[in-house]
Amino acid sequence: MYGVIAQSLPGTNLLQELATGLQGWAIVVGTISLVLSGLLWALGVGTDNAGQATRGKRGVMYSLVAVAFIGAGPTLVNWAFAFGNRVQAGG
Repeated sequence: MYGVIAQSLPGTNLLQELATGLQGWAIVVGTISLVLSGLLWALGVGTDNAGQATRGKRGVMYSLVAVAFIGAGPTLVNWAFAFGNRVQAGG
């Protein structure tokens, strides 16, 4: 029911295209961040700089988690929406 109402609102297609474009750019920026953090990690290990290596490791992990959530975002939202409809319907 709510999907039909949402599709009938003006500007829905534009917002959906905007969200898809932002998601693509966020994945690109996250991937660049992943590469730069990996380089920082490698440079820190190569120069025996433990603080720099730790920041690089942390950046790699944050970038991986962020890109994974951004990429899986639409699937997670659809799953939560379907789960909510099942709970609301009692089945």
